[in-house]
Amino acid sequence: MDYLDPARNLISFGTAAGIFVESSPAQAVDAFRQAWERVSAEHGIEAGQVTRIEAYWQPSHWDERYLRHTFGEVDLEYVFDRPEPDGWHVALDRAREVLDEATAIAD
Repeated sequence: MDYLDPARNLISFGTAAGIFVESSPAQAVDAFRQAWERVSAEHGIEAGQVTRIEAYWQPSHWDERYLRHTFGEVDLEYVFDRPEPDGWHVALDRAREVLDEATAIAD
């Protein structure tokens, strides 16, 4: 998995037992649902165990409703605002620049 590819929404689910990470297509309206289904199936964790969710991209309106329904008032943090549907090209280019800069600083 390429953690520096902003075309993939890297999503982590924090629990008392650890942090579980998965990614989904950034433009998918259900990216958080996709990631959660894989994490919960693979690791056997339940939504009630999740205390924090972090992601590259802001959830879509659909995913916001899904997250509230599934996790309640869990802490949610993301790096990039979700663009309008016709703004993904520019948003992805800018996100790549930000991630490249962060990687250069870390090296």
